[in-house]
Amino acid sequence: MTLPKSDPGIQTAISRRHCLGLVAATILPAGALTGCGDLGNTESPYWATVAAVGGIGGKAPVTRAQADALPYASILAWLDDSSQAFMVLGEIGGNGALYYYSQTRQVLVTRGPFLIQTVGLPGDLSRTRLPGDQVPDLRQLVGTEWVRHVDIQAAGLYDLEVRGQVSLVGLEDVTILDRRYTLTRLREAVVMRGMKPFSNDYWIDTSGFCWKSRQHLHDRTAAVNIEIVKPAG
Repeated sequence: MTLPKSDPGIQTAISRRHCLGLVAATILPAGALTGCGDLGNTESPYWATVAAVGGIGGKAPVTRAQADALPYASILAWLDDSSQAFMVLGEIGGNGALYYYSQTRQVLVTRGPFLIQTVGLPGDLSRTRLPGDQVPDLRQLVGTEWVRHVDIQAAGLYDLEVRGQVSLVGLEDVTILDRRYTLTRLREAVVMRGMKPFSNDYWIDTSGFCWKSRQHLHDRTAAVNIEIVKPAG
């Protein structure tokens, strides 16, 4: 699912639809996945069976009751042109990074509201360096510009500067797996060197916790949507 080094823009609608598509009836044990950090960490659960409902072409592959009954944190994730996938937290990194896995070997890694690494998507985001290795508070970024750096290994791009300008959109009612929230939507206007500008969106509560986001890996990929079903911790 990664992009060829010769042309990071090559991808098809079919490959995107498969990236966060089917969720099978069982979740692979964390040790079966590679290249995603120290999976022997004692904080990594060895997942129990997850009953999945639905698949490609449907919404919400699990019910709220099923998600709440699981002992693990979880998210819904999908690309703009794909169905939702249910992903389970499999590891907490030493820097607070959260590693979410699907059985079809996609991995999404977040720190705070930010998607910092992916495995199994077109043009995977290989690494993100936040300023001072600290997760900034989105509320404090409103009206300011901030800079992070990313690697996109498949495209041969390293230490790529990403400039974000955050602005307030306003309050919105958001429903995540049948649970309703009133959240503040923030928009980040993003400029990456050598690419077309794009925007990311984040929906946060009064504490600053981000329940929902829509983030691009770069300008040539469909946005990755993430909804927090069951928060970590």
